[in-house]
Amino acid sequence: MKAFWFRIRQWLHFYSRAVTKYQLHSPFVFDLANAVLEDDRWYYAFRDVEAVRNQMLTSDAQLEVVDYGAGHSGSRTGKVTVRKVARDAASSRRQGQMLFRLADWARPRKVLELGGSLGIGTMYLAAAVRSARVVSLEGCPDYAKVARINLDLLDLKNVSVLIGEFDHTLPKALETLQKPGLVFIDGNHRPEPTLQYFEACLASAGPDTVFVFDDIYWSPGMLQAWKKIQEHPRVTLTVDMFDLSLAFINPDLREKQHFSVVPVSWKPWKVW
Repeated sequence: MKAFWFRIRQWLHFYSRAVTKYQLHSPFVFDLANAVLEDDRWYYAFRDVEAVRNQMLTSDAQLEVVDYGAGHSGSRTGKVTVRKVARDAASSRRQGQMLFRLADWARPRKVLELGGSLGIGTMYLAAAVRSARVVSLEGCPDYAKVARINLDLLDLKNVSVLIGEFDHTLPKALETLQKPGLVFIDGNHRPEPTLQYFEACLASAGPDTVFVFDDIYWSPGMLQAWKKIQEHPRVTLTVDMFDLSLAFINPDLREKQHFSVVPVSWKPWKVW
């Protein structure tokens, strides 16, 4: 309950300071907001991914949970249904479509996802840029098997799913990809691992790499981790959209800036 009220307070704080695209003086961020928040075009991929989600939401198939969050050996924490994971842990429809539009805007040739779960976010990313090479890391073998089935259902052959602890799979993925254009960090809701993954990926990033973070408002610790990312000397721009938070390291964006942005429809009275 405490975590719930924390997120409510953070939402109100975010909303009070957020602007729409019409208050943005950066052409780069204006273009980004237009592409990710204001684009109302509908894509067949949305229908296809949500059809897979709806199938999972009716499935009582049992998955064995393997959790690496507390240590390095992995612990089995019992059984959970596909339906519950799809309902409680997968990327939401809104977030998935934002990921799709972001990838469509950025056009990365290589995509790295930390925390693929059942593959909802993975499918949105891979469908947006079918020419891109996508590597998705997932610690739980049963989750990864479902993700692989889902990707095959949509004929998304541009994705490799690596199974195991990130300490082992992340170095391999970075060696394989080298300078990924988009990195989606959604594998751990604790601040220390999030910062560790960011630093590891940063070492292999290129100037056009965009880092995407989920759940920075999950806890006070995650919010502090986000602030440290904003303050990192290589980070030149951050854009917080609440559902997703983006960090850029492009040296051409010379003045470090931080933006909180919402769709125009959320603040119609602030359009001028």
